[in-house]
Amino acid sequence: MRRQLALFIFVWLPSVVSAQEIEHAISCNNTPLLFPKQVLTTDAKNIKVVADYSEGNKGNYLLTGNASLNSAEFYLSADKIMVEKTTEDSSASGNVKFQGKQIMLTADNILIKKQGAVTQSIFEQAQYHYIGTKINGQAKKITNDGSKQTFDSMTYSLCPIGNTDWQVKANKVTINPKTNRGIAENVTIEFMGVPIFYTPHHEWILKGRDSGFLIPSISRYTESDSSENKGYQFRIPYYFNLAPERDFLLTLNQLTTRGSVIEGTYRQLLNKGRVEIQVHYLNQDKIKKSNRWLLNTQLDLSLNDKTELTLITNRVSDREYFKEITHENTDKTTLMSSINVAYENKKNNLSASIFAENEQLLSGNAEYTRMPEISLSKKITNPDNREINLSIIGTKFKHTDVTKETGTRIHTQAVFARNIKTGTYSMRPKFVASKTKYLMDNRANEGRSIYSLNIDSTLFLERDTHLFAKNLTQTLNPRLAYNYTPERDQSALANFDSEKINASYETLFSGKKFTGLDRISKTNDIVIGLESDLINKKTGATYLALKIAQARHLDDTTLDTDGNLVPQDKYSNIATDIALTLNKFTLGNALQYDPDTSKIAKSSSTLGYVVNPKKFINFTHEDDGEQRSAGIYGAYPITQKVHLFAGINRSLTDSINNKKTFGIAYESCCWAVRIAHFNEYTSTGIYDEITKFELILKGLASSDSTLVERLRKEIPNYLTD
Repeated sequence: MRRQLALFIFVWLPSVVSAQEIEHAISCNNTPLLFPKQVLTTDAKNIKVVADYSEGNKGNYLLTGNASLNSAEFYLSADKIMVEKTTEDSSASGNVKFQGKQIMLTADNILIKKQGAVTQSIFEQAQYHYIGTKINGQAKKITNDGSKQTFDSMTYSLCPIGNTDWQVKANKVTINPKTNRGIAENVTIEFMGVPIFYTPHHEWILKGRDSGFLIPSISRYTESDSSENKGYQFRIPYYFNLAPERDFLLTLNQLTTRGSVIEGTYRQLLNKGRVEIQVHYLNQDKIKKSNRWLLNTQLDLSLNDKTELTLITNRVSDREYFKEITHENTDKTTLMSSINVAYENKKNNLSASIFAENEQLLSGNAEYTRMPEISLSKKITNPDNREINLSIIGTKFKHTDVTKETGTRIHTQAVFARNIKTGTYSMRPKFVASKTKYLMDNRANEGRSIYSLNIDSTLFLERDTHLFAKNLTQTLNPRLAYNYTPERDQSALANFDSEKINASYETLFSGKKFTGLDRISKTNDIVIGLESDLINKKTGATYLALKIAQARHLDDTTLDTDGNLVPQDKYSNIATDIALTLNKFTLGNALQYDPDTSKIAKSSSTLGYVVNPKKFINFTHEDDGEQRSAGIYGAYPITQKVHLFAGINRSLTDSINNKKTFGIAYESCCWAVRIAHFNEYTSTGIYDEITKFELILKGLASSDSTLVERLRKEIPNYLTD
């Protein structure tokens, strides 16, 4: 006979085990539980008792035969449950199952003792499982004395229950929430049944960070010089948790062909900012017989609620450091160091800054640097959407090449604009007046005064339509703009930072033809454009986005980068921008079509078919008018757990493979392994090659966490999680 009784309230198993703050990505769904999850009662005052047989004597209860207790805090079932009212001691034996809000356990026996306000518990031959974090394992005995928990002969894993591909074993583990520390004795990490790490003693903090070794990494590389030596790179990192607001990562980077590189990264949170210092040092490179080093620093500091200081330093010992030592960032051409003090008063719309920079050239040609640049701006707004922007920028330009002209440029500017917008159209008239003064170091000073007028308007139209078996909204936005800037001879002015702008859709409407401030082109253009989108009415997703525009030049001359007037055609190139997303297919294309030659002048295209991050293919093509390149990137699953990935970018102009990446990966619910090879063109006939290996024990550690970011960079759309 099954009876249900209402018993007195008692606290059962408070904090049997403290859950650690572990985050991980488990790719498998429907991972098994120790037993079917039970629904806890919503009655906070009583415990629901079910048993085939029950005996009561002076408030003591013995429940046998499919006995179970269900409260708002826990569920317990066993062959036999004993509850003593006077002592509040309890025990359960035989097929014991316990479920709390965070944890599930099975055991042979449970003993609960109450000593005043303290509850002690003992689980024998227990198996545990944290429902939220997927942590699970076994223990010969779990003891909770009210202040700490002790596990005897414990195992720990994040693999699904029943899977022991990797697990941590320890003779004894003590978790003390009061001291926020955990202690483990004789710890072994096993992978596929093989011990891969052992330590006789390990301590850690339960909440927050702790010091200790991180997983070492190994990779294989080929020297990028003519020696073609092959070597191995071993990295052993150790993390120091110096304080809650600062830490230090020390890494021994052993290069078999070069020597030992000591790497250190120090980070600290300040009261009103942060600082990070990264230092690499190689004493006596075996090949070059010289010391090699890297120094990166960054300081972000709030001097007050309106003023920010940013100080950045990036330096290496020589131009070949990234190619020969790190085998990463080999495409860097310059390293910039800078200091910036920025002031912003949002209440008064006032801002100011002082900026200075310095450049270390790694390859190519040096550029002008700003040493320093001082700016001040003020914005004035009115309730009727009128705004005035006043600014002055003074810049001292320097160059490492003594044959280059240098000097100071002072640029003052006033912008008057108004935003007019209704439900059917928008219009923004804008007038810009500026004056620029050049104080040259090695020739006569020069100056320029100029103004510009811009009127940009858009009409908003839309309609409902049906396409792709979807209810869609089609937007249609005709756009018309007029840009005018009078002619100014600027051939005598220095050119520190101006280059010709690519005539894209947006730049046609802006009227700008150069970057920087040294060249402001003569403009007298009418620009006509059209924008149209197809939008899913239910989800808001955009299936098709189309933009097209062309400018009609009302003058037959314009300005070149040297500041001279040159002839121009009546019409600009037609600029288009298309983005199409249809199920698994994506298409993106931005191009400039020259109507005079009936040829495409510039283009950038992408075509993709994406089933998931492990099964996709992408094609890219770039043509900037001087260089053409193409790329193909993808991943393909061989089995449910094994997939290949690859990417190649090739210069069609030079017939050179700029970058090649390929590899293979295996991924299961609780671990993964990847092998990736990178081949990058660095200079004439020279390639940098490196092969990286990564073993991931999900939720525990990765042998090379840097591989993830590099794969995402080299193979677009490839996700490693």
